[in-house]
Amino acid sequence: MTFKITAEPHPAERSVTLLLDGKFSEDALPALRQSISTARQENQEVCIDLSEVTLVDRKAVQYFSQQTANGVKIVNCPVYLRQWIRQVSDEVEKH
Repeated sequence: MTFKITAEPHPAERSVTLLLDGKFSEDALPALRQSISTARQENQEVCIDLSEVTLVDRKAVQYFSQQTANGVKIVNCPVYLRQWIRQVSDEVEKH
């Protein structure tokens, strides 16, 4: 799988936007976890920009769902993907 994570810091806002580009599967999650962890260690709010994502798998969607529950904002997300993330979140809440 091909993917790229670009961190765009916003120092005045104490936040960082992680622009994801390409195909995101379970294999890409360790790199994304590290990027989020680094931002949190620097006390930055984290946004994940999904505008350039071309393909995701279920594990990636589950991870995005978990992160939204932990205060990470998902921005520029295609409608179908946002619906899938919500569906996964709803399934977790039911259990």
